[in-house]
Amino acid sequence: MGVAGTQIAKDAADIILLDDNFASIVTAAKWGRNVYASIQKFLQFQLTVNIAAVVTALVGSFAYAKSPLAAIQLLWVNLIMDSLASLALASEPPTDELLERDPTNRSKSIIATRMWGNMLGQAMYQITVIMCLLFLGPEVFGFDPGHLVESDDGLYPADVSMGK
Repeated sequence: MGVAGTQIAKDAADIILLDDNFASIVTAAKWGRNVYASIQKFLQFQLTVNIAAVVTALVGSFAYAKSPLAAIQLLWVNLIMDSLASLALASEPPTDELLERDPTNRSKSIIATRMWGNMLGQAMYQITVIMCLLFLGPEVFGFDPGHLVESDDGLYPADVSMGK
């Protein structure tokens, strides 16, 4: 206890209650578990988006010899996704259900097995939709494929050497 405790006890403690109120322990545990859960949600969201983006870039590169996503597009998506997701998850208040969970072991991975299943399942769904748009989109929606339009835009000659 912060007020009534000795200095030796304070030095040995991980948490010091400044107000000598045990309800503070419950509040601290609730907020700590909320932060942990928010970090897990953020990681799950970010890794799902990044798995889909990497697979899209790789498949598009192999199929068209050029990535359908430019590096600046990937950076912009990550910037927007990081900012909005972190704001949304950081503003989530703790609930009493967090106290009903078992304590988390420090040596346990922050990404649980269930999270891997969620990430891979959602990433597969996103990849399926993106691949359908990438390969079938021009036929279905009636526009020219991006890899053909970009290589023949008429603005630059097809065979221009740098510096020659």
